[in-house]
Amino acid sequence: MVAVGYHRVAIGVPLRILALIMLSASLSGGQAFLFDAAAAGAPSSRDPDAAVAAAINRLRGVHLEGMSAADKDALGARLDRAWDVLYDHPEEAEKAIVEVLATEKDDNFLLVDLAHMLTVLDPDHPEPAAAALLKAKVTADPPGTFHAAANMAAAHCAACLPAVLRILEIKNADTLIVEHALPIDPELMLVFTLGQYGDDAIAPVSSKLSSDNCVVRGNAALALGVLQPPTIPEPVRTIAAGDACEDARGRAWAALGLLDDPQLVGAVTKRLAGAPPAPKIERLGIVHGLAAAFSPAAKAPLKKLTKDSDSEVASAARRALLGLDELQKRMDQIKKDRAGVSPRKRAKMIRKLEKAVRAGRIDLGIEPDDLLTTLTPSDIPLLNRARAAVLSRLSDECLDEYYPMTHAVRALRGSLASPGVAPRD
Repeated sequence: MVAVGYHRVAIGVPLRILALIMLSASLSGGQAFLFDAAAAGAPSSRDPDAAVAAAINRLRGVHLEGMSAADKDALGARLDRAWDVLYDHPEEAEKAIVEVLATEKDDNFLLVDLAHMLTVLDPDHPEPAAAALLKAKVTADPPGTFHAAANMAAAHCAACLPAVLRILEIKNADTLIVEHALPIDPELMLVFTLGQYGDDAIAPVSSKLSSDNCVVRGNAALALGVLQPPTIPEPVRTIAAGDACEDARGRAWAALGLLDDPQLVGAVTKRLAGAPPAPKIERLGIVHGLAAAFSPAAKAPLKKLTKDSDSEVASAARRALLGLDELQKRMDQIKKDRAGVSPRKRAKMIRKLEKAVRAGRIDLGIEPDDLLTTLTPSDIPLLNRARAAVLSRLSDECLDEYYPMTHAVRALRGSLASPGVAPRD
């Protein structure tokens, strides 16, 4: 990993690490990297249009595959200088970027990179950036795709959802939210993009389960684990049990755990006893799914996996067992606490959730379990809207609100479901 100016170059992927949300913060932070345009033979800053055009030209012709470490260093410096100029002339840059995005057809890195930049310069009008993502090969710039998609989602752009769905093509965004030093793993990649659309993303994501692209199928399955549809899509089970792609199988197993599939333990037991043996990446997905499940029955296959020949799988299984033991104790106590909750306390929590939908934040205080002790399954749609809304802050702090609400949704569909409510199918 090589840190260069505004960029982090990791596995050949550059990232403009400033201004993921606010341009003003980027401008103040960027003063340490001011570009001496005259020394480099570029147009003077006295001619902003020419300087912006020259900066955009420095973003052209980038192909990340096959780059050496030295190439990455040079690329990082080149991209830093270009972005610095664009930040220095935001009005001229915005106009020029919109024109380039409308006309460029072949330079995929340029399309994604400028789409990301435009969502920073003009977050209230992400439509041109969305159009660029729709026509680009987004794998040319995975970090840029993530940040552009996350910013579009944070702008509550309903028309941008088809473009944001392109995130399903990215296996690993290989990036972070720098202001919070928050690495973006494959699950968070989906949380901060499609997760912001909540229930509105369920149908379009479900339609991608039949994609002929292995990465898309696996990501679509995992995204549904994030989105928590009311019923479990049968294709997710099909992908877990027999998809030709091991990555897709691993992500589907994880999704089934997040969805608390009542068939999960039986399907896992059958898979672990079957042939050919599950590869490591699939076994890790299975552990992830079992660890996420609320069912005490998940302990049996996890105990088997603690003896796995791979130390990483075995270690993950041991941690999952400890987590399930703690979860069971906690849920037993919550069931007791629910018995004495007053209607007034539930009404207060509902008002908090309604405010969260409007404000994009919620104060859960030091007792986030109040979500579990006060709410009922009928409150799940409101919980889903609230947990989608808080994600627009794109921070680790918002995850402290998102995860307790997500946990509540899952618990209310499962172990805390009202008597007489049918289990998830």
